[in-house]
Amino acid sequence: MQHVVRALQGVSVDVSDYQRKRDFLYGKLTELGYEIVRPQGAFYLFPRSPIEDDVAFVEALQRWNVLTVPGRGFGTPGHFRISYCVEDRVLEGAIEGFARVAKEFGL
Repeated sequence: MQHVVRALQGVSVDVSDYQRKRDFLYGKLTELGYEIVRPQGAFYLFPRSPIEDDVAFVEALQRWNVLTVPGRGFGTPGHFRISYCVEDRVLEGAIEGFARVAKEFGL
C-alpha cells in the first residue's frame, strides 16, 4: 500500500465537476423553495426538511425514487442529506421528485 501512496502523491482531483453538480442541485432546489446553506466543499447538501420529521420527509422522497438520508443520523435533525457525487442524469431525474414532494408539503 505504501508503494501505491507514493505513486499517487502528485495526483489531484478536479473539483470543478463537483462544483457544477453542487451549483445545479442548489439552484434547482432553492428555486423550489428548499432552504439550503450552500456548501463550500464536500459533495453533500443538507437542506432543511419542510416538515419537522426528516425521516417521514425522506420516505416521501423515496416514493418518487429520490434517495436521500435523514439528517438526524448526521447530527442535523430536521434536515436531509443529498449526495451529488452521482451521474448528472441521476440529479436531473431527481428534480421532478423534489418538486412533487415540495408541493405536497407546501413549499
